[in-house]
Amino acid sequence: MPREERYGTRDLTYSRWHRDIEPIDQCTLPYIDIDSVEYCHLCKKPLALVETAQDVGQAFKATTVLRNLAAKANLPAYLVFYRKDPAAGKIDRFRLRQVYPHFTPWRMLTPDEYVAFLRSLRTGHACEGGSAVGT
Repeated sequence: MPREERYGTRDLTYSRWHRDIEPIDQCTLPYIDIDSVEYCHLCKKPLALVETAQDVGQAFKATTVLRNLAAKANLPAYLVFYRKDPAAGKIDRFRLRQVYPHFTPWRMLTPDEYVAFLRSLRTGHACEGGSAVGT
């Protein structure tokens, strides 16, 4: 993933187009976007699936399809809500919970703590080349 956003905005054209597809014979074409696949930068092996959303105080976000995908891929999956500080325009807090292979309680994390969590996903990962990363 590039360190900088390429365009600064997200194009929603495909999302709008897909949502407008008319069902035929009561068959709809549902889909979800995959927000994040955390992976090893050396061997490119996926390490976790992450669904993100802006934190507006919600207690729930559907994760059924994400959990099904995580089970098929044998990967942990997480739901992450991020809160923006309106004055600074930056993230000031994360709410995190694992949703696969089991549900965990919500954890409140600072941005630095969330970075540590992301790094922990890589700790002890054995690259396919045989090198341990982060140990």
